[in-house]
Amino acid sequence: MRGVVSILDFPSDAELKTMTADMLAYNGMADRRADLEKMSSPVIPTVPGKASKEIKYVVFITKENHTYDTIFDRVPGAKHDPSLLRWGLHQKIQGKDQPTLEDVGVMVNHNALARQFTVSDNFYMEPEASGVGHRWLVGVQPNNLMQMTYSVGWSFKKNSTAPGRRYAMGSNGSLIPEDYPEAGSMWEHLARNGIRFRNYGEGFEFPGVVEDEGEHPTGAREVVNIPMPKVLYDNTSREFPIFNMNIPDQYRAHWFMQEVERLYLGGKQPFPQFINIAICNDHGSDPKPEKGYPYLASWMADNDLALGRIVEFLTHTPFWKNMAIFVTQDDAGGEPDHVDGQRSVLLVISPWAKRGNVSHRHTTIVSMHRTLYQIFGLPPLNMFDALANDFSDCFTKKPDFRPYQCVPVDQRIFDPEKAKDPNDPDYGKARKLPSFPLDDPDEMDKVLQRGDKETKPL
Repeated sequence: MRGVVSILDFPSDAELKTMTADMLAYNGMADRRADLEKMSSPVIPTVPGKASKEIKYVVFITKENHTYDTIFDRVPGAKHDPSLLRWGLHQKIQGKDQPTLEDVGVMVNHNALARQFTVSDNFYMEPEASGVGHRWLVGVQPNNLMQMTYSVGWSFKKNSTAPGRRYAMGSNGSLIPEDYPEAGSMWEHLARNGIRFRNYGEGFEFPGVVEDEGEHPTGAREVVNIPMPKVLYDNTSREFPIFNMNIPDQYRAHWFMQEVERLYLGGKQPFPQFINIAICNDHGSDPKPEKGYPYLASWMADNDLALGRIVEFLTHTPFWKNMAIFVTQDDAGGEPDHVDGQRSVLLVISPWAKRGNVSHRHTTIVSMHRTLYQIFGLPPLNMFDALANDFSDCFTKKPDFRPYQCVPVDQRIFDPEKAKDPNDPDYGKARKLPSFPLDDPDEMDKVLQRGDKETKPL
């Protein structure tokens, strides 16, 4: 990220007063109670202690590293630049030693969901990269240690002459004791207020984690002794695969649906009021034809199909009538966007979401948290979500309970059958479910460069 130094003339007292008022308004600190009614929705209460009557379950689905313009293909009413598409509906796909493909749909479920429910064309990322992005995702602004560690280098040199303790965070996304804020994260906030939650894939990717092949089922082998907070430990599916590009997102989708069926659909336990799911393969990596990923676009298609399957599954549960699903990324990943390099993905999926709608309200990751807390009648966790716009403009008082139908993947770029692990029988079960017909900046740069060369809009 590049910075800028500006030299400005010192304003007069009158100018300073006006500029101060503008600054307060731009940051949400001005009194706007007169606008509250027209900016609100009765579905999303704005008074702490008053929970939504319509929405009782919230699901966050978080993914990896994309801008709006690279995914969403000519959504009616949205600001877009089709020349920047990489993962749209009509792509030309190229790969080393692979046939060139014409008119390929890559992230077809993302585009279908954007057209059937609500997509934002004015949603942005606070974080610049994954290491800090996963902190924002759990409601925490990265402190100076985290911000400086990731920005000065993702790893350290053993032979450096610099004084002080050596520390390398890499892109690891889990909070450690040194960067927990006084009020805690989203997890503590929900637990303090008695909100039942279940976490899949977030919260235990600690520094030095090994994410190689054969790390089933969790996707990781931890090498440091850093404790998870008890409330997160108690409410996390610890065998759900965390970030590991050797594990298909189809397996993550299968694992999640299998646990929901086993624990909640049978009535053994009450369904969680909040669910967090991380599916990560849209991060992208080197093509692996022998593993079912012949193109860079194959990783995106894997992720897209997993998203479609999870959403379809949830919309066929009895909890769908009172559910809201928010889909986003951990950061914008350095991809191009004609509005801003931090503009990214937000899908709002719910019976109470406006159908075929584009939200133009300025929102960010912390807007998800503000909306989450308002739905459950909770106060803000910190100043950031307290000052953020919510997603009220995405909702309607007239629900539409129709379920979502997953869009099939183009098997020329991703064949789920080929992505199965023959040594793991659970992979085989994934295709029987309904409607299935080392993260570092150098690697990220390579992924972006391959995206420029291998994926072109038609």
